[in-house]
Amino acid sequence: MLTVSLLIALILDQVSKAVIERQMVFFERIDILGSFLGLRYVRNTGIGFGLLSGLDPFLIGGIQLLIIGVVLLTVFRFRYEITGAEEFFVGMIIGGAFGNLVDRLRLGYVVDFVEMPLWPVFNVADSCIVIGAVLLLITYYRRERRARKAHSLEP
Repeated sequence: MLTVSLLIALILDQVSKAVIERQMVFFERIDILGSFLGLRYVRNTGIGFGLLSGLDPFLIGGIQLLIIGVVLLTVFRFRYEITGAEEFFVGMIIGGAFGNLVDRLRLGYVVDFVEMPLWPVFNVADSCIVIGAVLLLITYYRRERRARKAHSLEP
């Protein structure tokens, strides 16, 4: 499941960015749902959601590789405890991280294009990372809650 979701996230991210780069002019905006949701082609030189903009792209790429490595080591260290759904969510996170890393190494920046009010412009990779992390935390919380409940019922 991890490999499947990783590849889905990576492919969707790279295809969506290629379409944006080919079809839009830098900083152009296309409204989808009025001012609530639109497409705006921007180049993010920072890490997630524009944080640390202006740092060397290879330093940021190194930070991303370190994060990917920590996630992978954690997953493989505790693999026997991970469900299929949790593997899928981890794959989303890693696939999203690789999607942004590919941009950073290839272009020196990450292509972002989803724009909403009060939120930095983001992309499919960012969405995969955030959604995967939230779903992973929810499943972990539910599993821990069930375990505590089962433990409290034991004689």
